[in-house]
Amino acid sequence: CIARRQMSNLKSTAIFNLMQQGLKAQGPQLVKKIKAVFRFDIIKGSKVLKSWLVDLKNGSGKVEPVDTKTKAECVIKLTDKNFIKLMKGKLNPMMAYSTGAVKVTGNIMLAMKLQKLTKMVMKAAPSAKL
Repeated sequence: CIARRQMSNLKSTAIFNLMQQGLKAQGPQLVKKIKAVFRFDIIKGSKVLKSWLVDLKNGSGKVEPVDTKTKAECVIKLTDKNFIKLMKGKLNPMMAYSTGAVKVTGNIMLAMKLQKLTKMVMKAAPSAKL
């Protein structure tokens, strides 16, 4: 099944796994700073390949795969490639949003807090091959 193979080949999965590891160490601090629930929809064309919930509002935070019906305060849709660039700090979020490379629904101001999450990912895996 091609769709299943595409999902297992998503490079973003490695980043979400790093986020989970990072939350074990820094979860409570990030929850205090960010106070938001995000859903990332990794897309190809108009099709959502995989969705992830990043809860940085409750408890010590969590990252988990979900379906597209899962509620979040801020939903961010982007390709696997652009997600990797965004998390590595190689894609300017405002430029990506204004050009349509990243689509945000819900509370767009919460998307501005993602830089803290990006820093945590890069700190957790400065040498990871992403």
